[in-house]
Amino acid sequence: MKELYNFLSILKQYPEQTSVLATVIQVQGSAYRHEGAKMLFLEKGSQYGMISGGCLEDDLRIRAKDVMKSEKAETATYDLRSEDDLDWGQGAGCNGKITVLLEPFSWDETVWSAVLETFGQGNDVISVRKFSGGEIGPRCFFTTGGLEIGEVLHTDVSFHKDVQQFYQQQRLFEYQLNFETNAQYLFELHEAKDMVYIFGAGADVEPVVKRLAEFDFLPIVIDPREARCNNQFFPNAHRLIQEHPETFLKRNETMANAYVLIMTHSFTRDQLILSAFLQRPPRYLGILGPRRRTERLLQSESVPKWVHSPIGMNIDAEGAEEISISILGELIKVRNQKRVLNKKRKRAQVQEREVQGQS
Repeated sequence: MKELYNFLSILKQYPEQTSVLATVIQVQGSAYRHEGAKMLFLEKGSQYGMISGGCLEDDLRIRAKDVMKSEKAETATYDLRSEDDLDWGQGAGCNGKITVLLEPFSWDETVWSAVLETFGQGNDVISVRKFSGGEIGPRCFFTTGGLEIGEVLHTDVSFHKDVQQFYQQQRLFEYQLNFETNAQYLFELHEAKDMVYIFGAGADVEPVVKRLAEFDFLPIVIDPREARCNNQFFPNAHRLIQEHPETFLKRNETMANAYVLIMTHSFTRDQLILSAFLQRPPRYLGILGPRRRTERLLQSESVPKWVHSPIGMNIDAEGAEEISISILGELIKVRNQKRVLNKKRKRAQVQEREVQGQS
């Protein structure tokens, strides 16, 4: 979930406004969104994000105003399973029961700046808080390696190993019972925006950068041509680097969880870039052009399975706009693999409980 990143950026712009953060904390059955989904409400009426397809947001906005006045967190449960049109199920398209936590949310320079700085470095953040017996504790923030971020909150529990295990198992949102304190804690993964290194600044890259920025990616365009690699053509780029690919690759080491798009339209340059990444595969690497061209780049008929060639999902795309959509779709699919894994894990847990209940 990248919503905390976005909402903190918004909150930083309006630190004087009272706000409320709404988080889906439990889903029984199916729902429009799942545990960890968030919305942000500001006191002057602005709201960001969606938790449902539009059927719960009005009620949540009213409840958020109450939380702003009371300055106390509360939960709201919506049963979308009813067939009765007078219930929340009307037009929801869901068949589940959703519990939402609404809590006061304000800018704290010490904590939130440290969290945003961690996000800015391309690193995910894990939060842990006591959520037991109706008690909601303050969040502790950790790096994925288990190191605490920002202000250290002294507790009776060490979360170092638990945080590492939570991340290594690719979990997103989970309640854990701590046997030392006999209390339940909520672990939540907050993801940084994904960096996408795009080699090439041709006209066909323009719609790619625009769409990636719209869907919480950070596009970085690398091209030596000052006449092309600039804000005029790429106003949505996170960074513009006017360097030859070989120079950039010598000076910089891309992150292992980054995405790489090779779109220079130069056979020699593409070959050089691809060769550099063969030794250190990124999370995703896609090459523009037919697969036969990639085989020539590799001087082999065998293209590694992790190399996406041709780039993008197969939607029979034609033209730069459609190709940009196919690329975006494939990157979203790769990004959501962790979410898919968690859905499968949750279904397995539900099935296991049903079997135990029948025995």
